[in-house]
Amino acid sequence: MQNLRVKLVSTTRRSQGRDEILLEPPVEQTAELIPQSRYPQPFVKWAGGKSQLLSQMSDFLPHHFDLYFEPFVGGGAVFFHLRPKRAVISDANFELINAYRIIRDDLDSLIAELDGLQEKRISRRLYELHRKKSPDKLSKVERAARFIFLNKTCYNGLYRVNRKGDFNVPFGKYSRMPKLYERANLNEVTKILDSTEIEYAGYETALGRASEGDFVYLDPPYSPDRNSQGFTSYTKESFSEVDQTRLAVRFKDSDRRGCLLMLSNSDTRHVRALYSEFRIERLKAGRMINCIGSERMGYNELLVLNYRPPVETPNPWVKGHR
Repeated sequence: MQNLRVKLVSTTRRSQGRDEILLEPPVEQTAELIPQSRYPQPFVKWAGGKSQLLSQMSDFLPHHFDLYFEPFVGGGAVFFHLRPKRAVISDANFELINAYRIIRDDLDSLIAELDGLQEKRISRRLYELHRKKSPDKLSKVERAARFIFLNKTCYNGLYRVNRKGDFNVPFGKYSRMPKLYERANLNEVTKILDSTEIEYAGYETALGRASEGDFVYLDPPYSPDRNSQGFTSYTKESFSEVDQTRLAVRFKDSDRRGCLLMLSNSDTRHVRALYSEFRIERLKAGRMINCIGSERMGYNELLVLNYRPPVETPNPWVKGHR
């Protein structure tokens, strides 16, 4: 199978600081159907990650856009799949954003910290020792290493904190230390992040910056399915129906400004009502939050678009609602 690979057509760039990218004039990026190498790929497990849906999503990704934005970046499966030459990724999870920045800016030091953890014998005691550490008392490199270690050894890669902000996901009951990283992958992740702006911010910041011709992919914590049991939104932080409505308002505002928009969410009446004026596609997904693999059930996700997919029109810039 061939995947989308983004190729930079032309660029003029003026940079102000490590995490600021200004483009004059806009950069046009073109996605070509050429074979991709295995790396880069997400360096953390992430509940609700899109790795298993990329084959279904590829046909709906725009082939031409200027700057790429991905708030709610999480594991970054779509970002690493597209491999844009210029991008802004962001998330409201500081531990995650710190890990991205350290991989970009100080990979060797991070590798040294992870190697020290890799050599240890995994146990609940070791896990609890690192879980209970205060991130604020650690260096940025130690903080990133702790985040990756907990992600690889906790229950199903969940990220959850209590009201005090303490990470409270239980141990994943591993009998041996899982592989904490792949050096070849992190090397490629570093390369793509070198030209990427990484922001610790809510989605409002990205949507506020995106302008006509920019492509924004949104993967928010999902609207809960009242008919399902257990983990209905295998997500990051809590995201209420009011938050979903606010996001839809910002989505429509960005649509009016000419942005290319794609949004993933659960297949619920509430979501369908919020985006009824846009094109809605249904994708078949696998529910990943269950300790017993055979009980991870399939369900539907929605993909909301404010443009016609490239497979339907020779001009991907043409926007067309449902």
